[in-house]
Amino acid sequence: MSEHTGIAFRDGAYLPVEDLSISVLDPAFSCSDVVFDAVSVSDGAFFRLDDHMARFRASCDHVYMTSPYSDAEMMHIMAQCVDRAGLSDALVLALCTRGRFSDGHVKGDPRFCENEFIAYAVPYYTTVPESCARDGVHLWVAETRRAPNAAIDQRAKNFNRMDLTRAQFEALNAGADAPLLCSTEGYIAEGPGFNLWLLRGREALTPRDNLLEGITRKTVFDLCAEAGLEAKAADLTPADLDDADEMFICSSAGGLMPVTRLNDKPIGNGAPGITTSQLRDLYWRKRTEGWYTTAVADLLELSPAHRAIAG
Repeated sequence: MSEHTGIAFRDGAYLPVEDLSISVLDPAFSCSDVVFDAVSVSDGAFFRLDDHMARFRASCDHVYMTSPYSDAEMMHIMAQCVDRAGLSDALVLALCTRGRFSDGHVKGDPRFCENEFIAYAVPYYTTVPESCARDGVHLWVAETRRAPNAAIDQRAKNFNRMDLTRAQFEALNAGADAPLLCSTEGYIAEGPGFNLWLLRGREALTPRDNLLEGITRKTVFDLCAEAGLEAKAADLTPADLDDADEMFICSSAGGLMPVTRLNDKPIGNGAPGITTSQLRDLYWRKRTEGWYTTAVADLLELSPAHRAIAG
């Protein structure tokens, strides 16, 4: 198996991820009418799977979708994708799509669409280039604003990402690795696939609103409590970032990743911060010790009735 392959599940069957497709007539394609979640797997174990499933259900509820499978069945399917792909470290995506309109029409009443569950597992990757995730990320505060929650609630994990894509071009064209977006009110929100943290003394701050409340972001609150840091969410402006001692981003795709440059200025001495490195090491050590983990092997066993549904 090449490093770019994985296994997907759709319509009751497992298939190579390269063969997974969605019809152009599905509103998931034509209207971005789909929600998803992404769970990391390390050393054969999912991290905070229950939290991810709860958020996935909440995202489905927010857009009036219902997965055709129970949580237990979906977790079994996701574990099957990892196992069949032969992966020890992976990212597993779970999606719920609106599904085709009745009679195959291009438009119709979304209440009568049959919602579909899709999952796939691919080799683990980081939301920024791996070298940056290790040695330091260069962030760029974009002019493009994050879509407001009043229009697209970012707490529901979705693929309505034109703002993130436009901001990504801004960052890359400026020579940076990734963008940081502000809300329409001018407060720091998030980047594509990650949340932001800044450290000042023994205080850790993260943006409060207009963002996806990431599972790794939630984990950082736990890590800070263990490390003796006061962690809190706050309304932060770009000016508030200027006096940060350290800065990092967090994501299921990469864990905790140091930020060493913001726009044209270094953060601190321009190297990964000491406290950031300690928190990152603590994160991976605790995962290795089994913190909030669910073994893939434990999910592969289902009752005969569930196996008949989930393959």
